[in-house]
Amino acid sequence: MKNCRKNSIAFGGGAYGDEGKGRLVDKFVCDYAKKGPVIVYRDNGGANARHTVEFETGERVALHQLPSGVFIKGATVVLGKGMVLHPGDLTEEIHMVQKAGRGKLFSKILIDEMAVLSLDTHRAFESVLKEWQEGSRGSTGRGISPAYADILLRHPLRMRDLFAFDQEKFRKHFRLYKAFVKGLGKELEEVGVAALGKDVKQCVGSEDAFIKCLKKQRKELVDHIQNVYAFVDKTWHNDKYGYVFEKGQGVGLSPDWGVYPDVTASDTTFEGIFASTEGIVEPETIAYRASVIKATYMSSVGARVLPTKMDEELASKIREDAKEYGATTKRPRGIAYIDIPTLKYFAKVGRANCLVLTHMDIVYPKTPIKVCVRYEINGKNAPYRPDQMYLNSVKPKYIELKTWDREDVSKAKRGGDLPKNAKSYLDFISEQVGVLILAITTGPKREQGIMLKSL
Repeated sequence: MKNCRKNSIAFGGGAYGDEGKGRLVDKFVCDYAKKGPVIVYRDNGGANARHTVEFETGERVALHQLPSGVFIKGATVVLGKGMVLHPGDLTEEIHMVQKAGRGKLFSKILIDEMAVLSLDTHRAFESVLKEWQEGSRGSTGRGISPAYADILLRHPLRMRDLFAFDQEKFRKHFRLYKAFVKGLGKELEEVGVAALGKDVKQCVGSEDAFIKCLKKQRKELVDHIQNVYAFVDKTWHNDKYGYVFEKGQGVGLSPDWGVYPDVTASDTTFEGIFASTEGIVEPETIAYRASVIKATYMSSVGARVLPTKMDEELASKIREDAKEYGATTKRPRGIAYIDIPTLKYFAKVGRANCLVLTHMDIVYPKTPIKVCVRYEINGKNAPYRPDQMYLNSVKPKYIELKTWDREDVSKAKRGGDLPKNAKSYLDFISEQVGVLILAITTGPKREQGIMLKSL
């Protein structure tokens, strides 16, 4: 057993993303910042993630590539090597943070020079491919997969390329993607792509316009781009620094552990932190690796069919009460009953050692909480496997647990204040999944959260 590093915690989606990780990151960064310097590290994904930070004034700011801790004074935010970053959207996000800070940044933002660029060329290719090939229907249209594919194809553009700005390198990239798009029957210059802060898609435009735009974005970002290896090495091995890791998406969207076609292109497990930090941070040394799940139901966006799909009458009510629409795509989410075989599998392959349960207030009087405790195939117990054809063949077996009063939960300030049935439910989930429950959220407000274990 490796020794755990003090003052360290990581948050990852324990199911299919959109579990409320950003709010938790914000809280823990704030708590660490009261004690000393704090680092917030994001290691995967890009503009396909989204979390909203709400201030006491009621002002809301939606972030995609920057982690929630960017609003905490004194924090240092690191966008790691494992991310794919869209410079235009990132510039817009930084402007939004500055606006919220009345012209100043709350925290220091460091961009790893090894992080890969995700550009409008990638978004255009993904858009055209989505029309041409049904198999890409799981994409968000943010160019994530093509950017990661560039790594495998050995021609990625990285943040250090934007810093140095070898113009010919970017022109070569444009011409390559022009050929890709041409091969799919479209002209790259004429393809519309989404951009943060713009309501309508804009065309990629000419090669010269592409280069001009990148030069402008470089000017905005150049002071944030650097070799962060020594910084991460130094601060990780000094436990006076608080460390909070924020994962993008969820384990159920992993290319290894997810169900096609609804997967992303990055490592959504805690293992991804090891590669992004180039071997500095071993995941098992992070003291708390928290898998964040919804307490009383599950949800997902996309083509996947969950074995525990919920009756639509109750699903519709939950969808409206919990605002269950895709954070980036705005698509209505499919709602399902809690699925223990799935959650246990995701906690294992995600390398989680604790859970955080959100949405404890999404319960209804006289409506028991239905939980799938096992699968059967032909009358025999069957495990979870990440394959849609296989999952179509399983038969979920359920039990029903007693509900509780949502108002009593919402008013609770500590674990002892929770209703008896809520306490029993938490004990049941912890026992079934096989890891302790670190914390819960009891309502939509920032202060509606309870720590069940002390750090």
